[in-house]
Amino acid sequence: MNNPKPTLHDIANEASVSLSTLTRYLHQRGFVSREKQQRIQKAINNLGYQPRLSANRAKAKSSYLIGVLIPYALCPHSSAILSGLESGLAQHQFTPIVMIGNWNNEQEQLRIAQLKAQGIDALVVIGGSLTPAQLKDAALERPVVTIGCTDIDHPNIHCIKNSSLVGGYMATNHLLRLGHTNIVYLSGIHFHPDSKYRRLGYQQALEKAGLTYDPERVISGHFNVESGRKAVEKLLAQKLPFTAIFAANDQMAFGAIQALENAGVRVPQHVSVIGFDDHEVSSAFTPALTTIRQPSIQFGRSAAIHLAHILGVIVEESETRCDEDSVRVVIRHSCSPCRQ
Repeated sequence: MNNPKPTLHDIANEASVSLSTLTRYLHQRGFVSREKQQRIQKAINNLGYQPRLSANRAKAKSSYLIGVLIPYALCPHSSAILSGLESGLAQHQFTPIVMIGNWNNEQEQLRIAQLKAQGIDALVVIGGSLTPAQLKDAALERPVVTIGCTDIDHPNIHCIKNSSLVGGYMATNHLLRLGHTNIVYLSGIHFHPDSKYRRLGYQQALEKAGLTYDPERVISGHFNVESGRKAVEKLLAQKLPFTAIFAANDQMAFGAIQALENAGVRVPQHVSVIGFDDHEVSSAFTPALTTIRQPSIQFGRSAAIHLAHILGVIVEESETRCDEDSVRVVIRHSCSPCRQ
């Protein structure tokens, strides 16, 4: 005699969750904590329940759409993250909808509202200017994954942190080992976590070397070529002595090198320049740019895997490598030993 098929009530009782929580998990609608997901899946396996998710998918309220908010259309770092994210989401039949915030807080909030109106199942935020409070508001109805230095304690927000502090330290230490002591830091947008943590890494490397951190040697910009060029023009006009520049990203480094060359200052003969991110053009730039490489594509893949897990598509998260050991200095031709 065959055993009766388990019911939804049986699964809920076995997993010690409410029927509504079980329904959200089975139909991939709304937030279910990782612990409850694991208990539900264990109950399903133990009782031999067959939810027939694939047959119900057309009827489920899950849209299989993932909203993605990026800060800047031409940002190579964001593009690399998107590449990893898109390929990872495609493996689980999710489709990303990408919108651009242009480093404007009001515009970013508007874009999130527009993504919500599309019926997205979850939101991925890459950088940008949203505050922790605004991100928590965005996470009230659906999971949010942030990629960057933001660290928010919230059950519906997962933060994939990069290694800006470690990378900032490594970049500055590379210049110090070449004998440079008058090092300028070209910061990105001053309030952005990447800018802050890269500056902190710069400061820690200087202080460990016995040098004094000088705020006048930190120039804010906007993570683009033009701001790097303007920052160096400002430094040259101030006649502030320096022999090396650490730029918060490669685009600012490109602008810095252009401004130096325009002023008759040769790189690396007179001034060394190091960037951050390892833009695909960095090796072809003249001089080829020494920079910090971080696992941008892996950040996107990690976000995709986590989303598939919290939305109930996969039970176990496979490990993706995005740790501090993945960050390294890529030595090319824009840095040389200090000659002063």
